[in-house]
Amino acid sequence: MASKNAIGLDIGSSSIKATQLKETGKGVTLLAFDMALLPPETIVDGAIINFTGLVERIRDIVQTNKLKQKKVAVSLSGHSVIIKKIALPEMTPEELEDSIQWEAEQYIPFDIKDVHVDFQILNPKAGQGQMDVLLVAAKKEVINEYSTVVREAGLDPVVVDVDTFAVFNQFELNYGVPQDETVALVNLGASTCNINVLAGGVTTFTRDITVGGNLLTDEIAKHFAVTWEEAEHMKTASESTLSTSGVLREVQRLSERVSEMLVTEIQRSLDIFAATSINADISRIFLSGGTAQQGALVQAMERRLGTGVELVNPFKNIFVDPNRFDITLLQRIAPVAAVSVGLALRRSSDR
Repeated sequence: MASKNAIGLDIGSSSIKATQLKETGKGVTLLAFDMALLPPETIVDGAIINFTGLVERIRDIVQTNKLKQKKVAVSLSGHSVIIKKIALPEMTPEELEDSIQWEAEQYIPFDIKDVHVDFQILNPKAGQGQMDVLLVAAKKEVINEYSTVVREAGLDPVVVDVDTFAVFNQFELNYGVPQDETVALVNLGASTCNINVLAGGVTTFTRDITVGGNLLTDEIAKHFAVTWEEAEHMKTASESTLSTSGVLREVQRLSERVSEMLVTEIQRSLDIFAATSINADISRIFLSGGTAQQGALVQAMERRLGTGVELVNPFKNIFVDPNRFDITLLQRIAPVAAVSVGLALRRSSDR
């Protein structure tokens, strides 16, 4: 019997998102999607500070959505994860499995005993007896921390993935992977930005940078001398609720300033890619993550990077029952769901 899809649980620094999908021969159907905001400072720099608060939020999401499936896929990003494209002598996957720890040691700035190492062969015949391999290493201590939280919430963490690859998985399902152009997948969350450049259908460059939408929340909180929660609300409030006085104009001005800062960071990473690559012309950028919903950001990216920017809809090729879901709401918050949808495509039997 084919194993069921795991629940995709995206534990971000400001909110958690849960997605449940069902895959059949006819396609993919959405069974559940929900998100819950986390108390401030629950997760700081990828480390879980408020353990109890996080466990409670996960339990709430499971109960509210009556999720029966207990097997969960979670993902990591930021400082605790290293992704590197390396060239190795041609060998079989089995041989690589045996030697990966030793090969990885030269590329990883952590003690090899402290990390869990995995790999994906990108091109088994890259020329001159070499093959291209994507090396992934994650700190065991962080994997254990996230796994413990999930278990405390009564669930079973069967897959630990990386945000960058989860975004890629949903992109492949919804958009297909272009073979003849170079595109960038940019996932911009509250505190981390994952960049994945695809050329010739495979990952050629990845980078995690520690900037995100929290910058704007901090700016609003400082400027208006309000609490973090109030600032978060002002950031996402609609124009109709803010248009009293000049508050809306001020929030927009701050949003534009922060967007310019974020785009500068993204541009730096893409410049690094361009300097090391022959197919450096990025034809399109696909933007996901909670911060993708800032209108000023898309405009700043298109203007500064000179490339079309498209907001990702991770439900594009997924059947969504209009009797069970508010389609308008789902479309509006779609970019936020990218990582959890990518995780929900994983099966409980995946490695």
